[in-house]
Amino acid sequence: MVSETSPFHILQCICLLWRIWKSRNKVTFEFIKPHVRSLARQFYNQVLEFSNLLLPPPPRSSLIPNHPAATWVPPPEDFLKINVDAAVCATGCSSGLVIRGSDGHVVLALRLQHQGIFNPYLAELLAFRDAISIVASRSLTQVIVEGDSEVVVNHIRQGVIEDSIGGPVLRECLQILSSLSVSIEFRAVPRSANSAAHRVARKAQLLSRVEL
Repeated sequence: MVSETSPFHILQCICLLWRIWKSRNKVTFEFIKPHVRSLARQFYNQVLEFSNLLLPPPPRSSLIPNHPAATWVPPPEDFLKINVDAAVCATGCSSGLVIRGSDGHVVLALRLQHQGIFNPYLAELLAFRDAISIVASRSLTQVIVEGDSEVVVNHIRQGVIEDSIGGPVLRECLQILSSLSVSIEFRAVPRSANSAAHRVARKAQLLSRVEL
């Protein structure tokens, strides 16, 4: 049965058992009774942290700059830049999107909730899918999409479709892109250059859709 289980699910079981053991020790030896919500948050944060070890290392590619800018940089004139990020919480994940023009002003800030999604790679991939869908639905023509997941950026740019949990979503991204006749570029940037999207993804956890 274990041989048929994905590495991510095995990791979830390990993290859950470890969190139960740590909580048991706190109750037994420190007389501390942690709240259930706190335990759930610690569990998902631990899964999020360790699951990055399961992702294959991104291929060395000249597509990704060796020294990307540490802060947000405005797009060229007549371009829009969409920064995307994902956040995982106790109920699922959320996508944070911030669209800005060459003057740096925010055109749109959007947050979308995806219930029951806890895989960090899939959460990041959904955030990029949401950005691509925005480009298609609003008929944007010259766009740069930035995120801090180099793995996802490489997979989208190189058209890599793996037989994994993210395969269907990645295939959907590539299908939407193939139907567009626009100038769209994908870039990986440090978290410090993606902070606005990160904050949007983290906010309003109880709302299914936030648009500013």
